[in-house]
Amino acid sequence: MSKCPICENNRDELIISSFLPRCYQCGVCGGSFVINPEKDIYAEEYFSEKDAPSLIFRVSAPLLSFFYVLRVGKITKLLNDKKNPKVLDYSCGAGKLVENLIKRGVDATGFEPSEGARSIIQKKNLPVYREIKQAEGSYDLIMFWQSLEHTEAPLEVLNSVRSNLAIDGKILIAVPNADSFEARIFKQNWFHYTYPLHRIHFTPEAVKIMLENAGFKIISIDFFNPEYTISGLVQSFLNWFLPKDMLYSVVGHRRLSMSLNQAIFFAFFSAVLLLVFSPFLILFFFIELIFKKTGAMIVIAEKAS
Repeated sequence: MSKCPICENNRDELIISSFLPRCYQCGVCGGSFVINPEKDIYAEEYFSEKDAPSLIFRVSAPLLSFFYVLRVGKITKLLNDKKNPKVLDYSCGAGKLVENLIKRGVDATGFEPSEGARSIIQKKNLPVYREIKQAEGSYDLIMFWQSLEHTEAPLEVLNSVRSNLAIDGKILIAVPNADSFEARIFKQNWFHYTYPLHRIHFTPEAVKIMLENAGFKIISIDFFNPEYTISGLVQSFLNWFLPKDMLYSVVGHRRLSMSLNQAIFFAFFSAVLLLVFSPFLILFFFIELIFKKTGAMIVIAEKAS
């Protein structure tokens, strides 16, 4: 690759990342991206849940539901001044967010390039586009919920959707924060590293430069977002001791690559570790929050005048 896919500066400004393996870091915007990424195919199994939820999943379900309520609440708050809001969820996965917004009276549509995910969405009879050029119209909000880091050319993506945004519309970008203390401390064990699925690793400055180059300006950056910051810190810490992202797979009821008995054992061990080290993790999280160095961020932007 001859240019940074975030800010499109020349290769001369690229260096090997000192803390994210197999990544270049841009000397201009500070963002990173995967070197020679492996081809990743998102099969239906990537998005689907297992048939028999574990006890751990059922116990954790209320917390996951609370996180999801916070997510939907943030979206609806952005649409408070709209009479009949129209929303596009870019790379909508299995369409859960689209489905929930429709139930709340929002004219929500998804775009999803993965055939595996679309096969699930079609079973739910939800509106979804296979190609972004099909998403014609003027949207009040275009969302990128933990999806922009999966693309290989995020600046091109933003340029491609700009014409689909209403004059007073907004863009929501929820992505991991590679400028976080977690990324530098945990490195390949950082929960959001996720090689090779995460192609791009953004920093606040990288997002700012990328948005400006695409004709947007930032309204706000939220570094709290417990759905990704607190859970991400917990899983990053556990990755030091246990198989990578094991607790996430068990609690999230997705993509579990071990037997249920093994998962239960590791989940119990995780609980012991968290019980012992929770005071240190809580202190570390508040330090991250104070310095705006948490592991994920939500950026709200609008078209530049």
